[in-house]
Amino acid sequence: MFIDKFNLSLLLVMLLSLGGCASKQTLKLVDPSRAPKLEELQHWQLDARVAIRTPDDSITASLEWQKNDDLFDFLISGPFGVTYAHLVQLEEKATLEIPDHDTFVHYDAKTLLQQALGWDFPIDSLAFWVKGIPSGNPAEIISYNQQGRIEKIQMNFWQIDFSKYQSYQGYNLPKMIKAKHPNMSLKVVAKKWSFYQ
Repeated sequence: MFIDKFNLSLLLVMLLSLGGCASKQTLKLVDPSRAPKLEELQHWQLDARVAIRTPDDSITASLEWQKNDDLFDFLISGPFGVTYAHLVQLEEKATLEIPDHDTFVHYDAKTLLQQALGWDFPIDSLAFWVKGIPSGNPAEIISYNQQGRIEKIQMNFWQIDFSKYQSYQGYNLPKMIKAKHPNMSLKVVAKKWSFYQ
């Protein structure tokens, strides 16, 4: 399937967007001494580098992903802070803004991105995978390393590899995730995690 620069940016948003919106205001960080389980954390921000390749193109960008339960604010930007794509999911409306293109609107971000790209990616699982935990999808085949951390997940035609676990705010999380599909590959390199109460 041919993907031009515009569709590649949209695809990158879709692959990395799920979850909820964290407010831009000053928030109270989780106290590591009384931190909840990683699976329970639904209010966080991830700053990362992302790279995606298809047979026709490739792109590298910065990711700022803020999540709060089922709401999110997801921003992908390039050099000098130039916005590639900005996806926001509110309670009853999702909007996708691409500079110099139309603004896409739907009540559900997943449906919005699928309609815009015609691409089926397990984005419901990605919000778990970036934290190095299973999504609970029954199609997942999970391999663990000797430390009991996820090393690999296979789901349908996707293979996700987890590596370089590091401690962020008291939690051991994968520094790098690589997702491979016959038609594309995706790499997410975490730079900073923040978990909020």
